[in-house]
Amino acid sequence: MFNWVFPHALPLIVSLPFIGAAAIGLIGRKNERLRDSIATCTAFSAFALSVSLYPLVSTGQVLYELPSLMGQGLAFRADFLGFVFAVLASFIWFLATVYSSQYMRQQRAGNRYYIFLLLSLGGCLGVFVAGDFLSLFLFFEVMTLASYVLVIHSESEEALAAGRKYLYMGLFGGLCLLVAILLLAMYTGTTVIAPNMEGLADLGIMRWVLAFLFFVGFGIKAGAVPLHIWLPLAHPVAPAPASALLSAIMIKTGAYGTIRVFNLLLTPADQNSSLWQTTAQFGLGLIWVGVITMFVAAVLALAQRQAKRLLAYSSVSQMGYILMGIGSAAYLGFDGAMGFASLSYHLLNHAFFKAGLFLMVGSIYLRTHTLDYAKLGGLWRKFPVTAVAFLVAGAAISGVPGFNGYISKTLLHHAIVAAWEQQQLVSLWWAEKIFVFTGGLTFCYILRLFVTLFLGREKESSRNYKSETLLERMIFIAFTVIILYGGLAYTQVIERVILPMAYGFAYDVYGLNYVAKSNVWNAQDLGGIAISLGIGAAAFTLLSRIGFALPLPQKLSIEQLLYKPVLAFLLGTFMAIGRALETAAERVLLGSVRPLSQFAGKAGSFDASFLPGIGRSILAALLFSREQSYEFVVSRVSEVARYFQQAEWIAFFTLIKIDYNPRGDELYKRLTLMNLDLCIFIVIVTLVIVFSLRFLTLTPF
Repeated sequence: MFNWVFPHALPLIVSLPFIGAAAIGLIGRKNERLRDSIATCTAFSAFALSVSLYPLVSTGQVLYELPSLMGQGLAFRADFLGFVFAVLASFIWFLATVYSSQYMRQQRAGNRYYIFLLLSLGGCLGVFVAGDFLSLFLFFEVMTLASYVLVIHSESEEALAAGRKYLYMGLFGGLCLLVAILLLAMYTGTTVIAPNMEGLADLGIMRWVLAFLFFVGFGIKAGAVPLHIWLPLAHPVAPAPASALLSAIMIKTGAYGTIRVFNLLLTPADQNSSLWQTTAQFGLGLIWVGVITMFVAAVLALAQRQAKRLLAYSSVSQMGYILMGIGSAAYLGFDGAMGFASLSYHLLNHAFFKAGLFLMVGSIYLRTHTLDYAKLGGLWRKFPVTAVAFLVAGAAISGVPGFNGYISKTLLHHAIVAAWEQQQLVSLWWAEKIFVFTGGLTFCYILRLFVTLFLGREKESSRNYKSETLLERMIFIAFTVIILYGGLAYTQVIERVILPMAYGFAYDVYGLNYVAKSNVWNAQDLGGIAISLGIGAAAFTLLSRIGFALPLPQKLSIEQLLYKPVLAFLLGTFMAIGRALETAAERVLLGSVRPLSQFAGKAGSFDASFLPGIGRSILAALLFSREQSYEFVVSRVSEVARYFQQAEWIAFFTLIKIDYNPRGDELYKRLTLMNLDLCIFIVIVTLVIVFSLRFLTLTPF
């Protein structure tokens, strides 16, 4: 019945939360009930659309591209892994949104909360259905920026400080991802999420640089030690529904990206390729990152005295289990089906029991306005359903048989044992022992949390607390049913969910069949979890005597040991570089002022004295030359004028003499006017007139 939506389901799933956020921005201030309904319907619609992909992803991949969007285009792809993540995210988001309608009645800025809640959902779903790493990066950053507003929702000093650290770490992780994606595109020519170890085979050290950048980018969001420092600060200050989503879903985007990189991208397409050895090296590193993360965070959780802060460290520890599973799958390579199945199962389980725990703690906070251990106790009387649901979720996260956490932790134990048996590395033998011991610490801090909140003496103030609402009971019962189903019907979960997820990866069919037939109800596995729970019970007994006052000095803080020294070193380095550049600039610029001033002074003196003298000399020479030239020309003109004047006078007197003074010469007598031709007469008259005019106009020089 969903066939009509298949071609456009992927972009619609992602865009629907953005449309809902815009609608809330327009309507939310006018009608709060309508706002809550829009948010709930949007989350449910995203869930329904995600489920509608099942007929296609069960037979292959769903692809959709928007090639012209933003120049580079957006690529959407949903295989069974992305489908499960999208369904999981949208379903838990729907439950948290329903719960928010009650929780936010006592909180401020509800419109802003719902807007950014849906924007975070859109970014999160975009990560799970992205078709390439560039599209994944875009939605990853949208989710980071939108969820930042959820972290600082209360706007308290603590929330703003946590938000700053969350934002700084998130943006740094995003930059690492961007650089890794650009390097991937530069060296391989593609950012498609697919096996591509062959394309990276000749890069040498750059393969490790690429893997490291991807790990830092996704590891920050996943809360891997030592990149986890934002998480214990951000989760406690956010509203309870947002904390549930941060811990149950948004933290999984980091795990999802890590799976895509180390269990897919950094694997060869050929099952017989020698490049699987490089994948195994990456996996060994991830195993130890996961082991260290689970152990360190579990120890820190034991020292907490505030419920949400403990659950935040618990999330870090549980992500350590998942990272260890990712590493085991990569280390085992083509035979890594058990590692993949175990991490996938635990990832699903953690999403449900951790989301439930945060919502239950939020329900308590709504009534008590505190989560301090010293101020709480005996709450099972007012919150009976919450207490039972909390006990179920706590048993699941501790790995108690019968609950979903037992199944995934047992499979994880199988994976780390298989990794050790492959080459029998001593380091992996120790990793398995730390795994078992950490399981005991998990049981210890969860037991302490349950006893502190629900057992013991009832506080006088708790008598005035209101009991759970029907909505809260329904949500908590839903989480309880899902947790129990995952623990009791695990074979169905493996066959219908886990194995179809694994088919998208290059794992041996025999290994997949072995996972499908795995039996966790045997003496060895039950004995192993019994040892772990026994360690937890013993630790609880011993630590209860000292009030869980673990001697953990601040000097052992990762922030004190690593981040602050690194930041101080970088700050000192940048300041030293700045001072060096400033000194060089002073020497080059300010140090050259004196010679420049001297040069300018000399140039001024040259301009004031020498150049005017030269100018005056040139002017005098030009004037003298002009005068001499003028006098020469005038003298020559005067001589010519005198010559013509004399000629004119001679001609004139000659004519007069011809006319009136023949002097008795025979020649003159004959040359009289009367004896001349007419032509000669005309010429003579003309000459007389010309010379007369010249004589009258002649100006003496």
